[in-house]
Amino acid sequence: MLNKKRILLGIPLFVIAALSSLEAENDRILSFIQVEGRVLHADSRVDEQVYINGYLSHTAQIDEFSLSSIVKVDEKGKALLDSSFRTVERIGRFYEWVSSENVRLEREPSGFMTVPADAARPVLRQVPTFPSEPIAPGDSWTAAAEEVHVLRINGTLYGPYRSTTQVLYTYREDRMIDGRHTALIDLEYSLYLPVRREGEPVRLISGQSQQQLVWDLEKGQPFTKTEDFEFLMMMSNGTSQEFVGRSFTEYRETESLDREGTAETLRNELGDDSGITVEPTGEGVLLSLAELDRILFEPESAELRAAEAQRLNRLAEILKGYSDRDILITGHTADYGTAAGRSRLSFERASAVADRLFPDGRKGRGKLFLRGAGSTEPTGTDRENRRVEILILD
Repeated sequence: MLNKKRILLGIPLFVIAALSSLEAENDRILSFIQVEGRVLHADSRVDEQVYINGYLSHTAQIDEFSLSSIVKVDEKGKALLDSSFRTVERIGRFYEWVSSENVRLEREPSGFMTVPADAARPVLRQVPTFPSEPIAPGDSWTAAAEEVHVLRINGTLYGPYRSTTQVLYTYREDRMIDGRHTALIDLEYSLYLPVRREGEPVRLISGQSQQQLVWDLEKGQPFTKTEDFEFLMMMSNGTSQEFVGRSFTEYRETESLDREGTAETLRNELGDDSGITVEPTGEGVLLSLAELDRILFEPESAELRAAEAQRLNRLAEILKGYSDRDILITGHTADYGTAAGRSRLSFERASAVADRLFPDGRKGRGKLFLRGAGSTEPTGTDRENRRVEILILD
């Protein structure tokens, strides 16, 4: 519901007419501008305090990354999106890849989304949603939204817990930021979700969120978002958990990766004697360093052999051309020793390759993720399984 709070009393009609004409010039319809092939990344940092039974337990910094790729746009502007939500943990200069969830959803130009019923992400849905009428700074409106929570407690997943709410939006002002014409939009909502199912560990989820969205008017997409939040969970065992903090999200745009073309370019740059295979995949372009005709690491070690370290220097120069792309490095081992030992060694080997390729970290906006797969993803013989894979993500 749109609420235009620009009421003029006791003003001559000709002045009102002039002001109305001026307002009409400032009015605009806000919407998502959906372009096929556009990829929008959302990089978030959350700083929060966690209280147990009213007492401060600990503080936490959480990094969250997601991206949405526009696969198709119909004649009415509705987009089909492939979205990926990544769970990571910061490890020094890099991030350990924990898991990811891929969701295909639809989004109207207004922001209204259609999400599969079994999807746990995104947590907050239908935000932002814009009115169909023209609006200008000073206007406010309300729109429905939904939050969906899935909880992991002692390795067991509970939920999803779904709650609908009404979001109040206020269009504050237009502002030039970093050369971009943007709109500043405040939004706020509260949440109250009693859980009445038997056997659930949580009995109530409640809280409130206040956000400021900086909207890129020319691109028709978010630029940044800041949120102050306070949420409370009452557990079935009588304890309470409260989360209070602030998050900041920065959005960055890339184009869909030409996987076939990129793979061919990389093969040509690496040459026939590199010992690195390059293949396009469903997620991007995969470069694989396997122990086929050469040994990558010292036995049962994450120490690179000197000859392999020199070979990686050439690859490091090539990867500088992909500084705005996210990269995932995964270590693999043969099936020897314990599962925990294989997992640890494979991660250490991925980290060793990352240190050689990016000794000073990433220089562009792309993120670097590391993962240790142990022996859980075999491809053939023990020598083929001892490998490190570098995935340039789409």
